[in-house]
Amino acid sequence: MKTKFLRYSIHKQNQVVWHHAELEKVGEGVYSYLKSKDPYREEDDLIAIVLQLDNIFFEYGTYMRRHLVKHDVVAAGSQFLANFHRTIKQTMQQGQHLQIFFVRIYQELGLDANPLIRYREERRLRLQQQDEEKRRFTEQKQRQAREQEHERLKNVGKEFTAGQFISCVDFISLCQQHDIPIPPRTHGTLLRAVRQLSLNQINYSRMKGKRSPKLDGCFLLVKSLRAKLTAK
Repeated sequence: MKTKFLRYSIHKQNQVVWHHAELEKVGEGVYSYLKSKDPYREEDDLIAIVLQLDNIFFEYGTYMRRHLVKHDVVAAGSQFLANFHRTIKQTMQQGQHLQIFFVRIYQELGLDANPLIRYREERRLRLQQQDEEKRRFTEQKQRQAREQEHERLKNVGKEFTAGQFISCVDFISLCQQHDIPIPPRTHGTLLRAVRQLSLNQINYSRMKGKRSPKLDGCFLLVKSLRAKLTAK
């Protein structure tokens, strides 16, 4: 005879449904059934454990058949049943996640599930508020970082127009900030060979046995950036 028990739906996430299956008793209040038959190896069959609390049966966990020998599911199931109500109470006291599954079990047992429902909703709102605060904090930090970088590049730009050398990375950033397009080949030269740039000079590195890089495009960018930075 098939037994009706609660379990999570395999079709819809976080939905608790009734299911029917032939259960085999393996301990007091502890049952098992073949949930999924592996087509190749019996040891990889999925065996589900079902517990009975008063007159309500519910799925407790699922194991591969070969893993069952490593778990004393009867002892674990019996302990879970003995501590069921205490576990729910401790879960709420500690502010931890309370599964909708437990709420449904309470409802089917005829117990007052309203405290559990309120706890889940209050926790959801609290976590939502915390996430929103984290999001605002992150956005503020990012905005501050952008403002600081903008101010730093502004000072770097002043150094550049004063004739000082600036790093290649800062030069590229200034070009991007002032919407100066950098041709791909020139961009590659900057990253690969150029170390520092000033209004009149470009310091670069050259690999042994290689020709000096062509800097025409880099000097054109220097001219364009100077024009942008000194424009009234």
